[in-house]
Amino acid sequence: MKQTVKRIVDLAMIILLPILMAEVLIGQQLHEWLGTGMLALFIAHHILNFGWWKSFPKGRYTPSRAFYTTIVLLLLLDMSALCVSGIMMSGFVFSFLHISGGMMIARQLHLFASYWGFILMSAHLGLHMEQYFGIGRKLFHFSEKNAVRTWVLRIIAVVLSAYGIFAFFTQQIPGYLFFQTHFVMFDETKAAVVYFTETIAMMVLFAAIAHYLNKLLCKVKKSEKKNGWKAAAFAVPAIALALVVVKLNLPAKTEPWQNVPTESITSTASSSSSSKQIEPEKQPVIPTDDGFVLIGGGSFEMGSPEDEPWRSADETRHTVTVSDFYISPYEVRQNEFSAVEGYNPSNFDGENLPVENVSWLDAVAFCNALSEKENLTPAYKIDGKTVTWDRSANGYRLPTEAEWEYACRAGTTTPFNTETSISPEESNYYGHYPYEIEDNYFSQGNLTTKPGEYRQTTVVVDSFSPNGFGLYNMHGNVSEWVWDYYGEYDTAKTVDPTGPETGTRRVYRGGGWNDFAKNMRSAYR
Repeated sequence: MKQTVKRIVDLAMIILLPILMAEVLIGQQLHEWLGTGMLALFIAHHILNFGWWKSFPKGRYTPSRAFYTTIVLLLLLDMSALCVSGIMMSGFVFSFLHISGGMMIARQLHLFASYWGFILMSAHLGLHMEQYFGIGRKLFHFSEKNAVRTWVLRIIAVVLSAYGIFAFFTQQIPGYLFFQTHFVMFDETKAAVVYFTETIAMMVLFAAIAHYLNKLLCKVKKSEKKNGWKAAAFAVPAIALALVVVKLNLPAKTEPWQNVPTESITSTASSSSSSKQIEPEKQPVIPTDDGFVLIGGGSFEMGSPEDEPWRSADETRHTVTVSDFYISPYEVRQNEFSAVEGYNPSNFDGENLPVENVSWLDAVAFCNALSEKENLTPAYKIDGKTVTWDRSANGYRLPTEAEWEYACRAGTTTPFNTETSISPEESNYYGHYPYEIEDNYFSQGNLTTKPGEYRQTTVVVDSFSPNGFGLYNMHGNVSEWVWDYYGEYDTAKTVDPTGPETGTRRVYRGGGWNDFAKNMRSAYR
């Protein structure tokens, strides 16, 4: 009975492998569910073969056994990487976890692990080829020796392997294996049957390579050193893991790959002015004497419509009215922050670059310090981590979430204040990943905005054209902290809303230099 279950599990994994490699054909949602199923089967496979795990540290290691153990350990590491990166990127199965940040590394790691996992699973299949042939002979009642059948199978394997080599390079697989390709490139004119034939041919290729390499290793004499091959079996996966970690962290020389937002500050001051609302098409807006821009109050649709691509459930659309307020047209510069606070926490160095790597408490402390420096009444009373807002104060403060979105939109109702898409020439973000590329990167001809430059750093605060209210970098460069606690919108409070009274997380908006375009939408929280 146990052997039957093992065979069913293994067969299911073999069938799922080429299907999972065809995400473009089956869609992301089905891909996620089948991927979760593959993970369950992988775990079941190891539970059913627990006896192997009990014995693998014991005994003498031959070259063949070391090769087999290396494949198994590499597969275990690979599947772990697929599991973590898949959960991080999940838009369906694990979307309830609300994971944010680290998506670039997650996608890069997922593609890398997917294609290496495909090779390793195919190789693992090849190492059990004799076992599967034996099962086939029993099922179909073939005799042990049949020269004609053997040669027919060999010819089929050679033809498929040759076709697998062709498919390996036409599908540009080496780019995925060595972190050179960050997106799936797929010829949408290719029929599904051709794609699956190519995938199966590559499976045969790597299974055959592993099968015959293992046969060759079986002929190698045992090492005189008892633990020589055992050390090799453990060393290869360890070295492979170290190389992946190093590769993923290489950009740290110029950029902080952190799963935390690259927040900055947009200082805001309250105003009781009754100035007429600034019309978005009237630009540039002339700042006041102190460099701030007066935003005339008005009503707008906060949140996103249900048909906006990549919207989240927390973006409920509702009508909100905000009063007049002043806001700086720029993200706070590093020289401004250090002049007030006496230190610069930024990862990137440059006087006119935006300050970043600041917490929400850092942001409110800066507002208070700037107020005191200019003899204004601080807007916040800070007691440890408890902050209360004195709305009667005339000092600097953070914008509310409603004010920020109103200022960002500048009269627009589209995903971005540049309308339906935003290019790397209009904003500083992860330019390889424009809006809606998930649905269209297989054919970039369908994209409104093509993949472009990824600068890998912040840029000076007055880069690019301002929006209709004269504000710069409301999309990209660095995210901005706002006052509000994170929570569901209270659609009953529609006049100058300030968010939930309590909470555990504060909201930041706008996206940063290392964000995907979808995370820079005007409504994205």
